[in-house]
Amino acid sequence: MSLLHIHASPKGARSASLRLADAFLDEVRRLEPDLEITRLDLFDTDLPEFGADSAIAKFAPLFGETRTPAQEAAWEAVLAQIERLDAADRILLSTPMWNYSIPYRLKHYFDLVLQPRVTFGYDPQKMLHYGMLRNRPVQLILTRSSVLPGDFADFQLPYLKFAFDMMGIRDLSVLAAWRTTRPTPEAREDYIASFEPQARDAAAAFLARPAGKPD
Repeated sequence: MSLLHIHASPKGARSASLRLADAFLDEVRRLEPDLEITRLDLFDTDLPEFGADSAIAKFAPLFGETRTPAQEAAWEAVLAQIERLDAADRILLSTPMWNYSIPYRLKHYFDLVLQPRVTFGYDPQKMLHYGMLRNRPVQLILTRSSVLPGDFADFQLPYLKFAFDMMGIRDLSVLAAWRTTRPTPEAREDYIASFEPQARDAAAAFLARPAGKPD
């Protein structure tokens, strides 16, 4: 069994979302010590560029075109990211809110793994998209300065729900610390610390859900 932790903050030890994710993972390790956990730190990883070769390779099968060697190599790099995601039985994603949405490196990541005929398909009869990956538990740990979840300005959580659902991954749970901007460092510390028990409780509930084992 495996868990992939996708993290999307450049702030290292000063990241509130990483701190809560670490509290979550500490409890996961305590409850299930044999679970294989890997971290994909998006600000410390050289993600493949999605340039001309990748974009043309993406649509080549739809247009009946043959990929060039450069396009094939670019596409293989994209598929490697998808395979890493799909290999995980469980997923933890921790991220701050940037400009009411997600950090650009996380958007880059989703632009890589959201691919037609690989992670989602389209039914022209019903005019509906459908996910092609197996469902599995996903825990979102979100931080934001002052935007209440569900607020009209929240483009972070709706996008993440949509992106995972697009791939067929619908078993999502959310922990959101939404008032991280505090008047003093001490107040911020107390606020973040108040979510650590919730992170541990979320870990126990997360492990209780059936994992997305391959067929």
